[in-house]
Amino acid sequence: MKKIVLTAAALSLIAVPVSSMAAGDSMYLKGNLGVGMAKDTNINNMPEAAGTAKMTFDSGFLATIAAGYDFANPFRVEGEYLWQKNDLDQLSYNNRFGNFKQGDLKTQAFMVNGYYDVDTGSSWSPYIGAGLGWAKLDLSTPALPFSDNDNVFAYQFMAGVTYAITDKWSVDGQYRYFGTTDATISGADFNENSNNLLIGLRYNF
Repeated sequence: MKKIVLTAAALSLIAVPVSSMAAGDSMYLKGNLGVGMAKDTNINNMPEAAGTAKMTFDSGFLATIAAGYDFANPFRVEGEYLWQKNDLDQLSYNNRFGNFKQGDLKTQAFMVNGYYDVDTGSSWSPYIGAGLGWAKLDLSTPALPFSDNDNVFAYQFMAGVTYAITDKWSVDGQYRYFGTTDATISGADFNENSNNLLIGLRYNF
């Protein structure tokens, strides 16, 4: 009987921290809004012409939604949908310049992200992260003989800081670098690279 009691006591001591760790884990939903600053990009293999065109973009609107799992520090993983739109500012080709603000680049992406949160013992928590996924680049360029879309590989790197308002709600500010492999439209190749600033709200269940 004594052995059974001691065994039960030992198991309970082990179970307490394990259950506490499990209780700290949680699923979450998150939304971000921000500014997407698409970098200049070259269009190679211009259709029916030799040479390279260059596009510059205005800063645009960026929004993301994500569902994830928080392992109660230091790791989080999530699936994310991203939408970004940048208006075409200037197109240059063969020393000809013009403003074509009716053109734009729209980006939709589905990403899997991982984060490492730094526990500071306070409501503030810096973090870093990275993500991989798939993106659809939709380029509209009335000044060029093609307007279409292509699906490409996408990646991103993130850094920011979170502030816990309550046990459930938190806000954060984030910088991220988003990039893709080359998209091919009508034989022409281009990619997207963007420096993005976002503000997010997260709810842990």
